[in-house]
Amino acid sequence: MCRIAGIINSKNSLEKVNQQVKAMCDSMQHGGPDDHGIYMAGNESVCLGNRRLAILDLSSNGRQPLVSHKEDIAITYNGEIYNYQKIRIELINLGYIFKTQTDTEVILYAYQHWGESAFERLDGIFAFCIYDKRQQCVYLVRDQNGIKPLYYHFNNETLTFASEVKAFKYANISQENENWRIYYLAFGHIPEPYTTIKNVYSLGKGCFLKYHVRSAEHFIQSYHEFESTSNIRNESYAIELIREQLRNSIKQQMISDVDVGVLFSGGLDSSIITILANQHNGRKLSCISANFDEIDFSENKQRNSLLQKIEVQKIEKLITYRDFVQNFETVLSNMDQPTNDGINTWFVCKTAKEQGIKVVLSGLGADELFGGYPSFDRIHKIQNLNWLSKSVLRSMRFSNNTKYKRLYYLSLNSPIGEYLCLRGVYSPDVIAELLDIDMRTVIDCLEEIPLQPGIKKTSNETRASWFEFNMYMQNQLLKDTDFMSMSHGVEVRVPFLDRKFVDLVLSISTEIKFSYEQKKKLLVEAYKEDLPVETWKRSKMGFTFPFQEWMRKNSDIADPSRYHNKRAKSLMKSFGENKLHWSSALALYRTYHAS
Repeated sequence: MCRIAGIINSKNSLEKVNQQVKAMCDSMQHGGPDDHGIYMAGNESVCLGNRRLAILDLSSNGRQPLVSHKEDIAITYNGEIYNYQKIRIELINLGYIFKTQTDTEVILYAYQHWGESAFERLDGIFAFCIYDKRQQCVYLVRDQNGIKPLYYHFNNETLTFASEVKAFKYANISQENENWRIYYLAFGHIPEPYTTIKNVYSLGKGCFLKYHVRSAEHFIQSYHEFESTSNIRNESYAIELIREQLRNSIKQQMISDVDVGVLFSGGLDSSIITILANQHNGRKLSCISANFDEIDFSENKQRNSLLQKIEVQKIEKLITYRDFVQNFETVLSNMDQPTNDGINTWFVCKTAKEQGIKVVLSGLGADELFGGYPSFDRIHKIQNLNWLSKSVLRSMRFSNNTKYKRLYYLSLNSPIGEYLCLRGVYSPDVIAELLDIDMRTVIDCLEEIPLQPGIKKTSNETRASWFEFNMYMQNQLLKDTDFMSMSHGVEVRVPFLDRKFVDLVLSISTEIKFSYEQKKKLLVEAYKEDLPVETWKRSKMGFTFPFQEWMRKNSDIADPSRYHNKRAKSLMKSFGENKLHWSSALALYRTYHAS
């Protein structure tokens, strides 16, 4: 696991480019504290950089960028390839000789042998750049689920890329995207492909960008797309396959030359991960949890119900209001992009780092795949409003009720409107007031956001799952998890998002996968015999902190006098009266106090 950066075809001197790439990498040292390296192909003006977090082959053999035997291919890589040993054996049988035990070298020779078709063979979490001197081309490649980030920028035939948006300023790319505040106030995050910097974009998941060094011609191509086939209709058979495939997923993701832990909230998803990981761990498994003085947010009882059944190392961190205040500005500065989420991940990964744990497993992805969110119920209600005219929907902006105001989004000429009705922070009229811009500007901006292919008029549950998986999880949860964990040099692995497991779940019919009576019914049925009743029978709580109380007590955030905009003052006053959710208040704070 690493951080990567590079500049191709710069008009600057080689020395200047080298300095810029080094500065970009050094700005991401938190994500790669163990080693660093620069590759320079001077004649071709190709400079690749790397900051390394050593997980496999901890020796200096794992140093990157890595160059092939003939020095005609170079790679800088961030991620983990879970099936690298299988591919390695296949390549050895084909005559390839390996000098290291790393998965990096496997990618290098897989590409050398299979070319672009090698990307589809990789099973893991990854973002990498390959420079092929033979073809005089560069590839940027991102994993099938977009778990690892990769951003790029073109200007005057120069290609610049990095794992973090903040790194681009060290290549003198820092012009602000004038629309980022609109996105943030609507979504609570910046949706892909956009960022806070103008013309810096996120490479799509399951895609590669091919750039020809001599001509500067380039294109982006998808190499993998998930499809919902719904051909498994027998519940018992589906449960059998879920148990088998998730067990295989976790077994693969336990491969590491350092200790592996679990982010353990006590909820269904992390409990399943904990049980299965404990079966495959050669050492005592570390379970990392957060606890609070505020009893309503403590999940101690649920965690202990499971921990009494298995032998693990319990690491529980008490997080107080004082911890929140002392670390709040640091947490915000560690955000690569403004977001309303991820603060909880920052604290638990900080605890992992303090315990010397570099790799943790997370239950992220289960809610999106199996229907764990309230949106799976709400989507039925908003679908029933399709008979309302657009003029009626637009009139909802005059309502004093926040939920009713969000109905305005259903009048947008894009499925984005449906998602924002489910999960939006502020309605278009409020955003326009907060930013002192025309409301038409807000609507045009939101309607122009491109969507990943795949959204269509399917069953309500499938549609909700698509929104949660491809928008909420993709644009917020995965990004937040990555930069909050990597700010501590901790790698988060997500077994529920194993490619084969996702393929399996998407092949299960809606009729047996989702249920009104029981959230994540199929997952519960698969593991209820392995878990305490308290774990699977309780309602979903979510992995959150006492933010409502903590933020209201923090005058730096909640004091209305700190906000010059009239609407912002009014909203923060409502927050002080406990009439506004903390995530909406945080969006205001970040909008007006962006670092």
